[in-house]
Amino acid sequence: MDHPDVPPSSFEAFADAYRAARSLDTDAQLSAEAGTALVFADVCAERARSAQDPTASDLVHALDDRDAEAWATEAHTWKLIHALFSERLVEPRLGLVSPPANQYETPLATVQRVLEASPELAELKIIREWLQEVLPVRHGVEVRKGYMPFTKNALRAEKRTQVGQTPLRRGREKLVQQLDPDAALRGPGAWDVEDVHYEKALLRHLFEYVRAGDLDLALDLCVQTSQPWRSASLRGAIFYHDPTLCPPSEHVTEPLGSRTRSIWRRIAKKAASNVALDPYERALYGALSGDLASVLAVSESWEERLWGYVNARFEQLLEQHVNAAMPSHTLADTLDSKCLAEDTTAESSESLDSIFEQLAQATPTASQDALDPYHIVQRAVITDSVPDLLARVNARLPEMEQLAPHVYARLVRFFAHLTLFCHLVHVPLPVPLRTPILNAYVGVLQRAGESSELVALYASSLEEDNANHVYADFLCAMDPDASLEDRRRALLQAQPHGLDPAVVARATMHMLSTELLPSLQHSDKIQAWNALLRPNERRLILAVDWLTFFEATYADAIHQINTLARVFMSTGRLHAAHSLLQRVPSDLLSALPSIPMASDELMELDHWRSYFDVLSKNVQVRGLWSDCALAESHAEQHAWTQALVSASEAARLANMELLELGWLQFPLVEPDTLRQTQLQEIRRKYIPEIVQSLHWMLVDTSQVIKENLAHALALPNLVADERLRLYMEFTPTSHATTLHPLRKYLDQVREASLIALDRRQDVFGCEHTSTV
Repeated sequence: MDHPDVPPSSFEAFADAYRAARSLDTDAQLSAEAGTALVFADVCAERARSAQDPTASDLVHALDDRDAEAWATEAHTWKLIHALFSERLVEPRLGLVSPPANQYETPLATVQRVLEASPELAELKIIREWLQEVLPVRHGVEVRKGYMPFTKNALRAEKRTQVGQTPLRRGREKLVQQLDPDAALRGPGAWDVEDVHYEKALLRHLFEYVRAGDLDLALDLCVQTSQPWRSASLRGAIFYHDPTLCPPSEHVTEPLGSRTRSIWRRIAKKAASNVALDPYERALYGALSGDLASVLAVSESWEERLWGYVNARFEQLLEQHVNAAMPSHTLADTLDSKCLAEDTTAESSESLDSIFEQLAQATPTASQDALDPYHIVQRAVITDSVPDLLARVNARLPEMEQLAPHVYARLVRFFAHLTLFCHLVHVPLPVPLRTPILNAYVGVLQRAGESSELVALYASSLEEDNANHVYADFLCAMDPDASLEDRRRALLQAQPHGLDPAVVARATMHMLSTELLPSLQHSDKIQAWNALLRPNERRLILAVDWLTFFEATYADAIHQINTLARVFMSTGRLHAAHSLLQRVPSDLLSALPSIPMASDELMELDHWRSYFDVLSKNVQVRGLWSDCALAESHAEQHAWTQALVSASEAARLANMELLELGWLQFPLVEPDTLRQTQLQEIRRKYIPEIVQSLHWMLVDTSQVIKENLAHALALPNLVADERLRLYMEFTPTSHATTLHPLRKYLDQVREASLIALDRRQDVFGCEHTSTV
């Protein structure tokens, strides 16, 4: 039952995005506004919102994921993929820093030159900004006017309540006597506990602002909370720029930043290592100066720790590149360089791979976080090792199948679209890397009950041969009881996606034959023509339908019909061969004269049709013969006799024509030992049956049709005719335990002869009696 209010599944949503992306060029795929990876991210974000909506419909597919956190993480991962792939593929940086516009270039302008030239710095900046979006400010704080108001009020109260020179403490900890920021560090005394709690919350909030890339908001908050000195302190992290000396890269209308940022950075790192300070104050200066230890000390999640590593590496490399590229023309610059030379001796140059190794080994929780599939993907994207990642994923697909079905479906869908995205933007991925994961995704779509159009869409993304194979595999898994129209429609879905329906149909038939034919057991016993079909027999017969939808595969259909007929007849499955021939569509039969194929294939089909036409006529005679008792009146008896005479004669002539035709004896256009052997076996199995069936039909009906007994007694002459050599087919099989077929037939002829003799004696006796 269709539910119009149910939103499309995630599979359909991704298919819509992928379908639209296939026709785009590389620049459009990586567009900053509507790149393909960004569209995928939007799909994930929408699914995350839907999963969090309590009013959302629960009528979703069982394999569709409702994990909002997983959708959000995937959305962030697609954004990272877009940002880094765009950086690497659209206009790759050459690493050559252009010369300054003039000798008075400011540090901020130098930073811009360095970032435009250095691929490593540009990527680190992208990663840091991506993490800043993942790590928004989570711990807010109210804006409180006045600096340390509770301490200030407590000190005033103490002064008012002094008795002599002894203030009233009332058991409280001794307060500081000054209100400068370092008063508590110098001692004695401490801030009021309320001010301490607020200061801790404020520092955490400022740190999260800085980590989120919102330094301006942090500076404004410092001013609003009556800490302008802290705002001035943090402002030293900004590179100096004067629009009168160098055109600004951003909208800067007045000088800003620190002229001696390297010196400030060195002092900030000292503050970050000062254990006497609050951990978040240390982390605040550590984040701005590129200190790692202080930031890691307040970082818990995998993303937070990664930001600390990336930020430290970025700040270190940026400082080095800027000082190397900046024209030295002031004493301050020279001093900056000396400070930098002293400072960088203590800084490490961690590679991105080593950063991730340290992330994984930091804590047990971090080790577990590092194994998260999306974190593994993010690492591969950052380290530019996506092909290696996909190779590992392909190798572990069997293990992934042990996951919960919806988790497996989600991961396979993601990796399939990552593979397709790489292919769309021309990232080299060998066919062996693309094929397994896309095959697995097609399997997911099948299990999810998605439409054949979706399967064709993704199958067509493979190499041509493999694409046809994958879609054929999907068709093989369709419900055998699906209507012809549904199956025709499913096959036609291949065409709009560049697949050849004829090739797919042939592959489908080949796969089903390969799967099912070995299950057919050989039998010397011939089944009754109207026996029930077994499931595998029925599936094989229905499989031929795939070749009967288009004229392009008519020749293949005839070939497969002949092949299956030989298999069925040689294994005693007369009923299956009969059902197979009955299912041949009239459109194909009417087109036989115009089908371009070998004459022996057409002749074989004609011989099969002739045989079952004979079989049908024999059955008609047997049916009439069994109805003899139903004719009560003389008129009914007369009509029955006429029908029996007509049917019997038609059956006799058809049988004789089949035997004289040389049934299944025709020259093969191309030598085929197996086919020739099968045809010979079938003649030896069925020629004796044809002869004996005709014999008994003629003998039985001779009770009404006198001349049929003479026809039966003349039949051995046909069997013995050297032109036809039918007697050669009366050869027992190697496993036969019954009487020799020819001996059995001759015994039947002997019985018929005795019947004829008895009837002749009866006639003579009647004549003698009448004479007497």
